[in-house]
Amino acid sequence: MEPEYSPTVVDHFEHPRNSGHFEAGEGVIKGTAGDIDQGTMFALSARIAGDRIEAVRFEAYGCPHCIAAGSWLSERLVGLTRQELRAWRWRDADQALRFPMEKRGRLLILEDAVRALSEAWGRLIP
Repeated sequence: MEPEYSPTVVDHFEHPRNSGHFEAGEGVIKGTAGDIDQGTMFALSARIAGDRIEAVRFEAYGCPHCIAAGSWLSERLVGLTRQELRAWRWRDADQALRFPMEKRGRLLILEDAVRALSEAWGRLIP
């Protein structure tokens, strides 16, 4: 049985936004979760300006849903504060992208990457 893809998943998979990563440097944070050997991995990097996320890049390994989720999320995190970032939950992506039930576990890995990004931001704060 072929998986069904929502129009948003198709759009973000065929035209991913913000793919890649920021090189380490001042104001750059990174968060990673998952494992390529397990079939799903997300790596997020963000540039912080003041108390907000200025830009986000993503790298994802997995199915088309994973690539689309990373792309979709990279647009949504821009402008968030650390508190707003910490509050982000996987259900936001599920609601927008309509993941099949059997693939929702991948969104938990995405949430872990967001949490790791938030923790990295916390280490920047003196």
